[in-house]
Amino acid sequence: MPLVNTKGELIAETATPALRIAPDAKPDAVAAQLGAYALVEIEFPKFRDGRGFTLARTLRERYGYAGDLRAVGHFLPDQFRALIGCGFTSFLIPPEHDAVQYAAALRPGRQPGQLLRRSLNRAREAQLEQQVAA
Repeated sequence: MPLVNTKGELIAETATPALRIAPDAKPDAVAAQLGAYALVEIEFPKFRDGRGFTLARTLRERYGYAGDLRAVGHFLPDQFRALIGCGFTSFLIPPEHDAVQYAAALRPGRQPGQLLRRSLNRAREAQLEQQVAA
């Protein structure tokens, strides 16, 4: 999966050891380990799971984590600005999206949310289809 920075530019992966955190992790439980890692990865199991946003902001603001905070998993280009706003500094983007989409999400005047709305509608439709089939 491609790795991008806060400008949506492709960057090279480094061999930096990382602390990977699940979205349901308690910040207090990982706080003591933060100082040992220059890279912390927060998982996004689904683009609809917003716990990673809160976790990132908490690590930055409450615990003062100053290293590379990386979003990993399923998130959309429409969420890119919000991810940056919460303190993420690098992004292991999902294979179904191109780095160009993330850079485009930062353009002035861009209407955010179009891709997110379409994805949510598709998810709702699939859920309805499963309910009808059951």
